[in-house]
Amino acid sequence: QALEALTGQREMDASAILDYFAPLKEWLDEQNQGRTCGW
Repeated sequence: QALEALTGQREMDASAILDYFAPLKEWLDEQNQGRTCGW
């Protein structure tokens, strides 16, 4: 209810933050290519 009162919407949309960090994700994907997770 608080979110709807502030934004007029009942759901959140994370597309803007995903777009903002897209270049970083691409770079990280390139750097980690062929590596396995160690944990």
